Amino acid sequence: MGHRYGKHTFTERDVQVLVKSSGKTENEIRQWYEEFRKESDGADRMNKRQFQSYYTKLKQNSKLEEITDHIFRVFDTDQSGTVDFAEFLIAYIATTTGPSRQKFEYAFELFDINENEKVERKEAEKMLSIICRIIGVSQEDAKLYTETIMLSFDTNQDKIITKEEFVTGCLHDTTLGEMVNAFNL
Repeated sequence: MGHRYGKHTFTERDVQVLVKSSGKTENEIRQWYEEFRKESDGADRMNKRQFQSYYTKLKQNSKLEEITDHIFRVFDTDQSGTVDFAEFLIAYIATTTGPSRQKFEYAFELFDINENEKVERKEAEKMLSIICRIIGVSQEDAKLYTETIMLSFDTNQDKIITKEEFVTGCLHDTTLGEMVNAFNL
């Protein structure tokens, strides 16, 4: 492979690391990489605008534009303001085909808007409002979902939801788990 973009070269070693971490074949990794490069104007990183366009196209759902800002934040694991190919591929695979626990861990990151390792009511309300708009559910129902999640996931009743409370709640209540998993949209 050995393509050079900016200061980074995507090497055979990178391919092997991604094969091990993603469960995809070398050929699949190369195909994803070529598509990623095409969508990022030949670069090995995407800015937020490029990411929003690419993610919406991959999911074949134009209604996702409102939530892609938050998805971009979660996928940008090094907080560089861009998403590189490895960040994208690992996060995308984890959120679409990974085990339920892993999907819910990513969903928690999506809900943790202020990145303080907990979900507060206002964060849950904002994300559920966006998700409900995308799937055509009323804002009244979004408020009910928020109330239900805060009551059932917050096991120690401290008015915040930790990552473990969130993941455990999603695993135990499949209906709420599916509701909060914005990556399934």
